[in-house]
Amino acid sequence: MIRTAVIGVGNMGSRYAALLQEKSVDGMELCALTRIGSAYREALQQSVEQGVPVYAGAEELFQAVEAGELQLDAVIIATPHPAHEEITVRAFRNGLHVLCDKPSGVSSGQAGRMEAAADSSGKVFGMVFNQRTMPVYRKIKELVSSGVYGSLKRMNWVVTDWYRPEAYYHSGAWRATWDRDGGGVLLNQCPHNLDLLQWICGMPSRVQGFCKEGHYHHIVVEDAATAYMEWENGAIGTFITSTGEAPGVNRLEIALEEALLVCENSVLRIGDIRGELGCREAEYRRTSGDHFRKIRGEWTEWQPPVEEQPYQKVLQAFADEILGRGKCVADGREGRKSLLLSNAIYLSSWEKRMVEIPLPGSAAEMDFETLFESHLRRKQDSRP
Repeated sequence: MIRTAVIGVGNMGSRYAALLQEKSVDGMELCALTRIGSAYREALQQSVEQGVPVYAGAEELFQAVEAGELQLDAVIIATPHPAHEEITVRAFRNGLHVLCDKPSGVSSGQAGRMEAAADSSGKVFGMVFNQRTMPVYRKIKELVSSGVYGSLKRMNWVVTDWYRPEAYYHSGAWRATWDRDGGGVLLNQCPHNLDLLQWICGMPSRVQGFCKEGHYHHIVVEDAATAYMEWENGAIGTFITSTGEAPGVNRLEIALEEALLVCENSVLRIGDIRGELGCREAEYRRTSGDHFRKIRGEWTEWQPPVEEQPYQKVLQAFADEILGRGKCVADGREGRKSLLLSNAIYLSSWEKRMVEIPLPGSAAEMDFETLFESHLRRKQDSRP
Protein backbone atom coordinates (compact mmCIF):
# COMPACT_ATOMS: atom_id res chain seq x y z
CA MET A 1 0.00 0.00 0.00
CA ILE A 2 1.08 3.57 -0.70
CA ARG A 3 1.27 5.26 2.70
CA THR A 4 -0.08 8.76 2.08
CA ALA A 5 -0.39 12.04 3.98
CA VAL A 6 -2.72 14.89 3.10
CA ILE A 7 -1.08 18.23 3.86
CA GLY A 8 -3.65 21.00 4.30
CA VAL A 9 -7.07 19.65 5.24
CA GLY A 10 -9.46 22.39 4.23
CA ASN A 11 -12.08 22.33 1.49
CA MET A 12 -10.10 20.33 -1.09
CA GLY A 13 -7.74 18.48 1.24
CA SER A 14 -10.70 17.09 3.16
CA ARG A 15 -12.10 15.66 -0.09
CA TYR A 16 -8.87 13.84 -0.84
CA ALA A 17 -8.59 12.60 2.74
CA ALA A 18 -12.18 11.36 2.66
CA LEU A 19 -11.52 9.37 -0.51
CA LEU A 20 -8.60 7.66 1.21
CA GLN A 21 -10.57 7.15 4.42
CA GLU A 22 -13.34 5.49 2.39
CA LYS A 23 -10.72 3.29 0.66
CA SER A 24 -11.90 4.57 -2.72
CA VAL A 25 -8.37 4.59 -4.16
CA ASP A 26 -6.99 1.13 -4.81
CA GLY A 27 -3.47 0.77 -3.46
CA MET A 28 -3.42 3.93 -1.34
CA GLU A 29 -4.04 4.39 2.40
CA LEU A 30 -4.36 7.45 4.62
CA CYS A 31 -1.48 7.59 7.12
CA ALA A 32 -1.25 11.24 8.26
CA LEU A 33 -3.03 14.59 8.16
CA THR A 34 -2.10 18.16 8.93
CA ARG A 35 -4.20 20.91 10.45
CA ILE A 36 -7.78 19.76 9.90
CA GLY A 37 -10.13 22.71 9.42
CA SER A 38 -12.85 22.84 12.06
CA ALA A 39 -15.56 22.35 9.43
CA TYR A 40 -14.01 19.01 8.37
CA ARG A 41 -13.14 17.39 11.70
CA GLU A 42 -16.31 15.37 12.01
CA ALA A 43 -16.00 13.91 8.51
CA LEU A 44 -12.48 12.65 9.26
CA GLN A 45 -13.00 11.68 12.88
CA GLN A 46 -13.07 7.99 11.95
CA SER A 47 -9.45 8.16 10.74
CA VAL A 48 -8.30 10.12 13.79
CA GLU A 49 -9.95 7.61 16.13
CA GLN A 50 -8.21 4.79 14.27
CA GLY A 51 -4.85 6.36 15.00
CA VAL A 52 -4.06 8.46 11.93
CA PRO A 53 -1.81 11.20 13.36
CA VAL A 54 -2.69 14.87 12.86
CA TYR A 55 0.25 17.30 12.69
CA ALA A 56 0.08 21.05 13.19
CA GLY A 57 1.53 21.67 9.74
CA ALA A 58 3.90 20.51 7.03
CA GLU A 59 6.99 21.35 9.10
CA GLU A 60 5.96 19.08 11.96
CA LEU A 61 5.02 16.30 9.55
CA PHE A 62 8.38 16.41 7.77
CA GLN A 63 10.21 16.49 11.09
CA ALA A 64 8.45 13.25 12.00
CA VAL A 65 9.37 11.73 8.63
CA GLU A 66 13.01 12.81 8.94
CA ALA A 67 13.21 11.47 12.50
CA GLY A 68 11.90 8.10 11.38
CA GLU A 69 8.74 8.49 13.46
CA LEU A 70 6.38 8.53 10.45
CA GLN A 71 6.67 6.19 7.48
CA LEU A 72 5.28 7.64 4.25
CA ASP A 73 5.47 6.98 0.53
CA ALA A 74 3.51 9.96 -0.84
CA VAL A 75 1.92 13.29 0.02
CA ILE A 76 -1.07 15.15 -1.38
CA ILE A 77 -0.66 18.92 -1.06
CA ALA A 78 -3.74 21.13 -0.64
CA THR A 79 -2.35 24.18 1.18
CA PRO A 80 -2.59 27.86 0.16
CA HIS A 81 -0.77 28.38 -3.13
CA PRO A 82 2.46 30.12 -2.03
CA ALA A 83 3.40 27.10 0.12
CA HIS A 84 3.22 24.57 -2.72
CA GLU A 85 6.83 24.98 -3.83
CA GLU A 86 8.45 24.61 -0.40
CA ILE A 87 6.35 21.58 0.57
CA THR A 88 6.79 19.87 -2.80
CA VAL A 89 10.57 20.32 -2.82
CA ARG A 90 10.91 19.03 0.73
CA ALA A 91 8.73 16.02 -0.01
CA PHE A 92 10.89 15.07 -2.98
CA ARG A 93 14.05 15.49 -0.90
CA ASN A 94 12.56 12.99 1.52
CA GLY A 95 11.98 10.50 -1.31
CA LEU A 96 8.21 10.92 -1.42
CA HIS A 97 5.87 10.94 -4.41
CA VAL A 98 3.87 14.19 -4.74
CA LEU A 99 0.36 15.01 -5.93
CA CYS A 100 -0.11 18.79 -5.78
CA ASP A 101 -3.39 20.65 -6.00
CA LYS A 102 -3.54 23.47 -8.53
CA PRO A 103 -1.82 25.80 -9.14
CA SER A 104 1.83 24.72 -9.20
CA GLY A 105 2.83 27.54 -6.86
CA VAL A 106 2.31 31.20 -7.66
CA SER A 107 4.99 31.85 -10.28
CA SER A 108 6.43 29.84 -13.14
CA GLY A 109 9.77 30.10 -11.32
CA GLN A 110 8.32 28.18 -8.38
CA ALA A 111 6.90 25.59 -10.76
CA GLY A 112 10.31 25.21 -12.38
CA ARG A 113 11.96 24.53 -9.04
CA MET A 114 9.29 21.94 -8.24
CA GLU A 115 10.05 20.24 -11.57
CA ALA A 116 13.78 20.21 -10.86
CA ALA A 117 13.18 18.59 -7.46
CA ALA A 118 10.94 15.98 -9.06
CA ASP A 119 13.53 15.21 -11.72
CA SER A 120 16.26 14.80 -9.10
CA SER A 121 14.14 12.51 -6.94
CA GLY A 122 12.89 10.18 -9.64
CA LYS A 123 9.54 10.08 -7.85
CA VAL A 124 6.08 10.52 -9.37
CA PHE A 125 4.87 14.12 -9.65
CA GLY A 126 1.21 14.77 -10.43
CA MET A 127 -1.13 17.77 -10.55
CA VAL A 128 -4.81 17.82 -9.59
CA PHE A 129 -6.16 19.00 -12.94
CA ASN A 130 -9.37 17.05 -12.48
CA GLN A 131 -11.19 18.71 -15.38
CA ARG A 132 -8.97 16.73 -17.75
CA THR A 133 -11.04 13.72 -16.74
CA MET A 134 -14.24 15.27 -18.14
CA PRO A 135 -15.38 13.38 -21.26
CA VAL A 136 -16.37 16.54 -23.12
CA TYR A 137 -12.90 18.11 -22.81
CA ARG A 138 -11.21 14.82 -23.65
CA LYS A 139 -13.32 14.67 -26.83
CA ILE A 140 -12.45 18.24 -27.79
CA LYS A 141 -8.77 17.51 -27.15
CA GLU A 142 -9.02 14.44 -29.39
CA LEU A 143 -10.67 16.37 -32.23
CA VAL A 144 -8.21 19.27 -32.13
CA SER A 145 -5.11 17.09 -31.77
CA SER A 146 -6.13 14.70 -34.55
CA GLY A 147 -6.16 17.47 -37.17
CA VAL A 148 -9.29 15.95 -38.71
CA TYR A 149 -10.75 19.45 -39.06
CA GLY A 150 -7.47 21.23 -39.71
CA SER A 151 -5.52 23.72 -37.62
CA LEU A 152 -6.67 26.21 -35.00
CA LYS A 153 -7.96 29.54 -36.33
CA ARG A 154 -9.64 31.03 -33.26
CA MET A 155 -10.69 30.18 -29.72
CA ASN A 156 -12.93 32.08 -27.34
CA TRP A 157 -13.72 31.01 -23.80
CA VAL A 158 -16.12 32.91 -21.56
CA VAL A 159 -15.99 31.44 -18.04
CA THR A 160 -18.16 33.50 -15.72
CA ASP A 161 -19.72 30.63 -13.77
CA TRP A 162 -17.21 31.07 -10.95
CA TYR A 163 -19.57 33.43 -9.08
CA ARG A 164 -18.61 34.10 -5.45
CA PRO A 165 -20.37 36.29 -2.84
CA GLU A 166 -18.46 38.66 -0.58
CA ALA A 167 -18.64 36.14 2.28
CA TYR A 168 -16.53 33.65 0.32
CA TYR A 169 -13.57 36.01 0.36
CA HIS A 170 -13.87 36.50 4.11
CA SER A 171 -14.10 32.76 4.87
CA GLY A 172 -10.31 32.51 5.22
CA ALA A 173 -7.70 35.15 6.04
CA TRP A 174 -5.52 33.95 3.16
CA ARG A 175 -8.20 34.35 0.50
CA ALA A 176 -7.98 37.16 -2.08
CA THR A 177 -4.57 38.36 -0.92
CA TRP A 178 -1.39 38.77 -2.95
CA ASP A 179 0.88 37.47 -0.18
CA ARG A 180 -1.10 34.41 0.98
CA ASP A 181 -3.27 33.53 -2.03
CA GLY A 182 -1.04 34.86 -4.81
CA GLY A 183 -3.84 36.32 -6.91
CA GLY A 184 -7.54 36.25 -7.59
CA VAL A 185 -9.78 34.52 -10.11
CA LEU A 186 -6.90 33.71 -12.49
CA LEU A 187 -4.90 31.89 -9.83
CA ASN A 188 -7.66 30.53 -7.60
CA GLN A 189 -10.44 29.42 -9.93
CA CYS A 190 -9.05 29.49 -13.47
CA PRO A 191 -5.94 27.29 -13.37
CA HIS A 192 -8.30 24.51 -14.49
CA ASN A 193 -9.50 26.48 -17.51
CA LEU A 194 -6.06 27.80 -18.42
CA ASP A 195 -4.69 24.27 -18.18
CA LEU A 196 -7.39 22.98 -20.50
CA LEU A 197 -6.83 25.90 -22.87
CA GLN A 198 -3.15 25.10 -23.37
CA TRP A 199 -3.73 21.32 -23.23
CA ILE A 200 -6.27 21.49 -26.06
CA CYS A 201 -5.05 24.40 -28.17
CA GLY A 202 -1.35 24.53 -27.32
CA MET A 203 0.44 27.42 -25.61
CA PRO A 204 -0.20 30.88 -27.07
CA SER A 205 2.89 32.84 -28.07
CA ARG A 206 1.83 36.21 -26.69
CA VAL A 207 -0.95 37.73 -24.64
CA GLN A 208 -2.48 41.09 -23.78
CA GLY A 209 -4.19 40.99 -20.40
CA PHE A 210 -6.65 43.25 -18.62
CA CYS A 211 -7.25 42.52 -14.93
CA LYS A 212 -9.78 44.39 -12.77
CA GLU A 213 -8.84 44.31 -9.09
CA GLY A 214 -11.68 44.58 -6.58
CA HIS A 215 -14.15 45.23 -9.38
CA TYR A 216 -17.10 43.39 -7.81
CA HIS A 217 -15.82 42.67 -4.29
CA HIS A 218 -13.91 44.46 -1.52
CA ILE A 219 -10.65 42.65 -2.29
CA VAL A 220 -7.19 43.70 -3.49
CA VAL A 221 -6.78 41.00 -6.17
CA GLU A 222 -8.56 40.65 -9.50
CA ASP A 223 -12.13 39.34 -9.66
CA ALA A 224 -12.48 39.94 -13.41
CA ALA A 225 -10.00 39.42 -16.23
CA THR A 226 -9.89 39.45 -20.03
CA ALA A 227 -7.03 38.20 -22.16
CA TYR A 228 -6.36 38.44 -25.89
CA MET A 229 -4.00 35.74 -27.19
CA GLU A 230 -2.08 34.93 -30.36
CA TRP A 231 -0.51 31.66 -31.51
CA GLU A 232 2.49 31.21 -33.79
CA ASN A 233 0.34 29.88 -36.63
CA GLY A 234 -1.68 33.12 -36.66
CA ALA A 235 -4.60 31.85 -34.60
CA ILE A 236 -6.16 34.30 -32.16
CA GLY A 237 -8.23 33.92 -29.02
CA THR A 238 -9.86 35.54 -26.02
CA PHE A 239 -10.36 34.36 -22.45
CA ILE A 240 -12.88 36.14 -20.22
CA THR A 241 -13.62 35.32 -16.59
CA SER A 242 -15.00 36.79 -13.38
CA THR A 243 -16.40 35.87 -9.97
CA GLY A 244 -18.95 38.67 -9.93
CA GLU A 245 -21.26 37.96 -12.86
CA ALA A 246 -24.55 36.08 -12.60
CA PRO A 247 -26.04 34.13 -14.15
CA GLY A 248 -22.69 32.93 -15.36
CA VAL A 249 -21.81 31.11 -18.53
CA ASN A 250 -19.16 28.60 -19.53
CA ARG A 251 -18.94 28.69 -23.32
CA LEU A 252 -15.93 27.50 -25.28
CA GLU A 253 -15.69 28.06 -29.03
CA ILE A 254 -12.86 26.61 -31.11
CA ALA A 255 -12.78 27.52 -34.79
CA LEU A 256 -10.75 25.08 -36.86
CA GLU A 257 -10.12 25.25 -40.58
CA GLU A 258 -13.00 22.91 -41.40
CA ALA A 259 -15.30 23.04 -38.37
CA LEU A 260 -16.54 25.05 -35.42
CA LEU A 261 -16.62 23.35 -32.01
CA VAL A 262 -18.99 24.88 -29.44
CA CYS A 263 -19.06 23.55 -25.88
CA GLU A 264 -21.66 24.89 -23.46
CA ASN A 265 -23.44 23.27 -20.51
CA SER A 266 -21.24 20.21 -21.06
CA VAL A 267 -22.75 19.66 -24.51
CA LEU A 268 -20.49 19.68 -27.58
CA ARG A 269 -21.85 20.90 -30.93
CA ILE A 270 -19.76 20.41 -34.08
CA GLY A 271 -20.37 22.44 -37.23
CA ASP A 272 -18.58 20.52 -40.01
CA ILE A 273 -18.18 22.40 -43.34
CA ARG A 274 -16.20 19.77 -45.27
CA GLY A 275 -19.16 18.21 -47.08
CA GLU A 276 -20.86 21.52 -47.81
CA LEU A 277 -17.82 23.08 -49.48
CA GLY A 278 -16.50 19.98 -51.20
CA CYS A 279 -12.94 21.24 -50.77
CA ARG A 280 -10.71 22.80 -48.16
CA GLU A 281 -12.01 26.11 -46.81
CA ALA A 282 -8.78 27.90 -47.73
CA GLU A 283 -9.18 26.78 -51.34
CA TYR A 284 -12.86 27.79 -51.40
CA ARG A 285 -11.98 31.18 -49.98
CA ARG A 286 -9.44 31.77 -52.76
CA THR A 287 -11.54 30.51 -55.66
CA SER A 288 -15.24 31.10 -54.91
CA GLY A 289 -17.05 33.76 -56.92
CA ASP A 290 -20.12 33.73 -54.63
CA HIS A 291 -19.66 36.98 -52.71
CA PHE A 292 -22.39 36.47 -50.11
CA ARG A 293 -22.82 32.74 -49.58
CA LYS A 294 -23.66 31.75 -46.01
CA ILE A 295 -21.77 28.61 -45.05
CA ARG A 296 -23.96 26.95 -42.44
CA GLY A 297 -22.18 23.67 -41.82
CA GLU A 298 -23.61 20.29 -40.92
CA TRP A 299 -24.24 20.35 -37.18
CA THR A 300 -24.09 17.38 -34.86
CA GLU A 301 -24.49 17.35 -31.10
CA TRP A 302 -22.69 15.14 -28.60
CA GLN A 303 -23.97 14.77 -25.04
CA PRO A 304 -21.10 13.25 -23.08
CA PRO A 305 -21.50 10.91 -20.13
CA VAL A 306 -21.19 12.57 -16.75
CA GLU A 307 -17.92 12.03 -14.88
CA GLU A 308 -19.16 11.39 -11.36
CA GLN A 309 -15.82 10.99 -9.58
CA PRO A 310 -13.15 13.24 -11.14
CA TYR A 311 -11.08 13.53 -7.96
CA GLN A 312 -11.16 9.81 -7.35
CA LYS A 313 -9.89 9.32 -10.91
CA VAL A 314 -7.02 11.76 -10.32
CA LEU A 315 -5.95 10.04 -7.10
CA GLN A 316 -6.32 6.59 -8.63
CA ALA A 317 -4.19 7.54 -11.64
CA PHE A 318 -1.53 8.93 -9.27
CA ALA A 319 -1.52 5.65 -7.34
CA ASP A 320 -1.42 3.66 -10.58
CA GLU A 321 1.67 5.50 -11.81
CA ILE A 322 3.46 4.90 -8.50
CA LEU A 323 2.56 1.21 -8.76
CA GLY A 324 3.70 1.01 -12.38
CA ARG A 325 0.30 0.35 -13.92
CA GLY A 326 -0.68 3.70 -15.44
CA LYS A 327 -0.01 7.42 -15.74
CA CYS A 328 -1.19 10.51 -13.84
CA VAL A 329 -4.11 12.44 -15.29
CA ALA A 330 -1.72 15.40 -15.47
CA ASP A 331 2.03 15.21 -14.96
CA GLY A 332 3.26 17.76 -12.43
CA ARG A 333 5.31 19.46 -15.13
CA GLU A 334 2.08 20.55 -16.80
CA GLY A 335 1.45 22.96 -13.93
CA ARG A 336 4.17 25.28 -15.17
CA LYS A 337 2.33 25.90 -18.44
CA SER A 338 -0.90 27.29 -16.99
CA LEU A 339 1.17 29.39 -14.57
CA LEU A 340 3.20 30.84 -17.44
CA LEU A 341 -0.09 31.82 -19.04
CA SER A 342 -1.64 33.39 -15.93
CA ASN A 343 1.65 35.10 -15.02
CA ALA A 344 1.80 36.57 -18.53
CA ILE A 345 -1.78 37.87 -18.24
CA TYR A 346 -0.93 39.54 -14.92
CA LEU A 347 2.33 41.01 -16.20
CA SER A 348 0.67 42.33 -19.35
CA SER A 349 -2.08 43.98 -17.33
CA TRP A 350 0.38 45.53 -14.87
CA GLU A 351 2.69 46.82 -17.61
CA LYS A 352 -0.14 47.67 -20.04
CA ARG A 353 1.51 45.94 -23.00
CA MET A 354 1.49 42.69 -24.94
CA VAL A 355 3.77 40.09 -23.36
CA GLU A 356 5.60 37.27 -25.11
CA ILE A 357 5.18 33.90 -23.41
CA PRO A 358 8.64 32.33 -23.10
CA LEU A 359 9.55 28.70 -23.66
CA PRO A 360 10.00 26.79 -20.38
CA GLY A 361 13.66 26.54 -19.48
CA SER A 362 14.79 29.30 -21.84
CA ALA A 363 16.84 32.39 -20.98
CA ALA A 364 13.77 34.44 -21.89
CA GLU A 365 11.82 32.63 -19.18
CA MET A 366 14.38 33.65 -16.56
CA ASP A 367 13.99 37.31 -17.57
CA PHE A 368 10.19 36.89 -17.59
CA GLU A 369 10.21 35.37 -14.09
CA THR A 370 12.44 38.13 -12.69
CA LEU A 371 10.13 40.83 -14.04
CA PHE A 372 6.95 39.09 -12.92
CA GLU A 373 8.24 38.37 -9.43
CA SER A 374 9.41 41.97 -8.94
CA HIS A 375 5.87 43.19 -9.73
CA LEU A 376 4.34 40.54 -7.48
CA ARG A 377 6.57 41.52 -4.54
CA ARG A 378 5.39 45.12 -4.89
CA LYS A 379 1.79 43.88 -4.79
CA GLN A 380 2.53 41.78 -1.71
CA ASP A 381 4.32 44.62 0.07
CA SER A 382 1.46 47.06 -0.55
CA ARG A 383 -1.15 44.87 1.18
CA PRO A 384 -3.52 46.81 3.47
